[in-house]
Amino acid sequence: MKIFVTGGSGFIGSAITKELVSLGHEVTGLVRRKSKADIVEQTGASVVAGDLLEADLWTMALRDADLIISASQPVRHGEKVSLSEARRRSYYHGQMVGNLFLAAEGSGVKGVIVTYGVEGFGNRGEQWVMENDEINPYGYERSIAGAYWHIDKTSRKTRVPLVNVFTGWAYGPGSWFESLVRGMKNGTMRVIGEGNNYMSFIHIDDLARAYGKMAELLPFGERYCIVDGKPATQREMANFIARLVGGRTPKSVEIDAYARLAGDLAAESFSCSTRVLGERTRKAILPELKYPSYLEGMPAVVEEMGIMHKEEKAEERAA
Repeated sequence: MKIFVTGGSGFIGSAITKELVSLGHEVTGLVRRKSKADIVEQTGASVVAGDLLEADLWTMALRDADLIISASQPVRHGEKVSLSEARRRSYYHGQMVGNLFLAAEGSGVKGVIVTYGVEGFGNRGEQWVMENDEINPYGYERSIAGAYWHIDKTSRKTRVPLVNVFTGWAYGPGSWFESLVRGMKNGTMRVIGEGNNYMSFIHIDDLARAYGKMAELLPFGERYCIVDGKPATQREMANFIARLVGGRTPKSVEIDAYARLAGDLAAESFSCSTRVLGERTRKAILPELKYPSYLEGMPAVVEEMGIMHKEEKAEERAA
């Protein structure tokens, strides 16, 4: 199958691209800057450079594809962005992803898979989140607040089928998780607020495998939450990582103080409680995970990073 991927140079996009190539698909990754081309090429995919706001060579590459995967994100984890900037990016993100549908109209493209984060469901406390629950973007996902409905409307207008995917906090070497682990190791990491908020996780390898299965099944018209189904509170996760690296139990910082340092979106995301079950994904897409929960997945990542505490490493091997 020929697959066109946007955001292929990002943490999630490059993992998806690598997985698709390993499955034998012919993948083309779109990058906005040629300086990012080598990241996509290292996965074994072809590269086309272009801006989704402007018709360019990417349009021809897209129309030659069987499937489109939008893995681009308007705001990166760790990026300090104001609420007004998030609204601006939401508008342009909607236009860019919408242009994928417009370019695919009348071609052989079977459909588009669009990626979001689970904070798109909002701050839900202890309530379990299901796939069909109402969208109420919060934190970093405020940057898709208007985009989500524009994209859905464009899909129906062009009759190009759509799959909406909401990913948990995807962890692995790199991205937000590596920064958190290294901060825990050197004692600078803090729990945001009381730390009682639930976070839903997925190891990057399992996330990539889920996209590989969706490319095979093409389950258009559905919404999937790709999570391991075993959320943990922010405090539980932080204490667990502290033990893995031999660090001290992390102290807390007030949400407002963290917002002044890292921005409102970061403060909202890390204190957001989104307890996601992801039952539909496990039934239809990925019934077995390589890492069933953060208790198995995070130690593997920390050991891969080479900073696991010796005692924890010995216990892992004994287990």
